[in-house]
Amino acid sequence: MRNLRWHGRAEVDDDPKRVIRDCVEYALSWPGVLDRPAEELLASWFAPDGRGMTVPDLFVAHRAREADDLPPDQRDAADPRTGEIWVLTRLRFRGEPEESAIVTGPELRHLLTQGLAARGMA
Repeated sequence: MRNLRWHGRAEVDDDPKRVIRDCVEYALSWPGVLDRPAEELLASWFAPDGRGMTVPDLFVAHRAREADDLPPDQRDAADPRTGEIWVLTRLRFRGEPEESAIVTGPELRHLLTQGLAARGMA
């Protein structure tokens, strides 16, 4: 399971494209924008039956329920029918390519919890 540290910005183990880092940072910024308690908001978005998160034009996090929900280049990475799999996607921005990462639900919630603690939001 990956871990998160916060030294100015989030740092996530084994996240070479920094997609998971971006997800955590975006997720932790929304509670202030929406004026909702962080733990409550993140728990509802990233629960096993949660709706995920969308940052318009920048980022999408959603639960994969079948193989077609996975990025085409990562369809063999996990089987959404046998576990809770989340797809995190940084959309095309300023000429950079779209990038995705796949994480399990428990791991994503673990990283969000570490982020809340590191930012003093827990």
